[in-house]
Amino acid sequence: MSPKASSGPGGFARNAIVMFLALRAGDAVNLAAGMWFVPRYVSPEDIGAVLPVTSFATFLSLPMFAFAMTVMKESSCLAAGGERGKVKSLLSGVFAAVGAILALVLAVAAIATPRFLGAMRVSDASVGMLVVSAAFLGCVAPVYTDALQSLKRFGALATVEVGGAAVRFLTMAAVMPFRALAGYFAGQAALPAFRMAASVVALRKELSAPAEPFWNKESSRRIALAFLAVAAYQCFPMAASLVEQSILRTGLSSSDSAGYYMISRFSDFLHYLTFPLMMVMFPYTAEAARRNGSTRPFVLKCSAAALTAAAAMAGLYALFGVELLSLMPHGSDYADYARLMPWLVIITVLTTCQVFYTNAEVSAGRFGFLMWLIPLHIAYPALLYFASSFGFVTTLDGILVWFGAASALRFAFAALDCLHF
Repeated sequence: MSPKASSGPGGFARNAIVMFLALRAGDAVNLAAGMWFVPRYVSPEDIGAVLPVTSFATFLSLPMFAFAMTVMKESSCLAAGGERGKVKSLLSGVFAAVGAILALVLAVAAIATPRFLGAMRVSDASVGMLVVSAAFLGCVAPVYTDALQSLKRFGALATVEVGGAAVRFLTMAAVMPFRALAGYFAGQAALPAFRMAASVVALRKELSAPAEPFWNKESSRRIALAFLAVAAYQCFPMAASLVEQSILRTGLSSSDSAGYYMISRFSDFLHYLTFPLMMVMFPYTAEAARRNGSTRPFVLKCSAAALTAAAAMAGLYALFGVELLSLMPHGSDYADYARLMPWLVIITVLTTCQVFYTNAEVSAGRFGFLMWLIPLHIAYPALLYFASSFGFVTTLDGILVWFGAASALRFAFAALDCLHF
């Protein structure tokens, strides 16, 4: 496919469809993990720990996620200009920098992980090692997969995702019947390990191209500043999410935290539509910003698709939530929480639309949105923490009111910003 063909509206739609179909394999594994493996093998007392521990592992990988996103923006611009020799030099420098960042991540993980798992009431020591492994590998994998994404190698990326889904499924199926939480996080670690290996094979053409000079004082300074901005963009929402998940586990009863886990599996269906759009959108918005500065058409189209899907899902869950929840192992035990399923879908879609906008802004090299995003994600978790600590939030209904208010504010700020671009 020629660069021109892949850059147009048809190329965007075609690649979005390719990624949508490929990621359904990963979604099938997510469904098996979230709606069958975990409810079947993890005890009700431990189910509520799955989401906060996963959120903790994601937070540990923040430096590399930020680095990978920065590199993706830079390589998107180079690939759009046909400068593949510079892409090779960029990636070579990036791979060398991975070791230093990983050393920092592992040092923090070694200190923080045992304490966090203790606070989440997780007693299995092997879980700690696997959480660190998942964070370690999750740090590195985006550098490779995002390189494929920025180069619009969506066919190769689809193959990587399908293969990774199969590896994760087989790992969980083999381990979870014997060690439930350990098996879940073993699957979490196996996925990025496969992504790394497969992406290196897929990138062999780019890595074998003759190198052209890229790294100099100007490019290093530009990437360093972009990294700091992207890290700020990701750090505060991730920290807010970690606070949310920790309060769900420690501030509510075990039944409420388990109930949230069960119903949130259904709101996650929305990501099965929006995540492929998000993956494909980034290099296209980077290219559009380079041509004419406007990323709004992509943001509006993706947000409209997400809102339409969310409206349909909310209606379905309002009518048949109890019946759908009963399809999960032990799901009937949580029938009282089915009434919250439509509300959770609304919360998810409002945040998703904000992410569409802010990701597009990052791809365009615009970070003005940090002026509202950072204060919001400092004030909100702080207020939520104190409300929980002083007994003002003691039920799942109450905490979802907080989640809803925060998601509505995120959506409102992003919508107002979007009108100006």
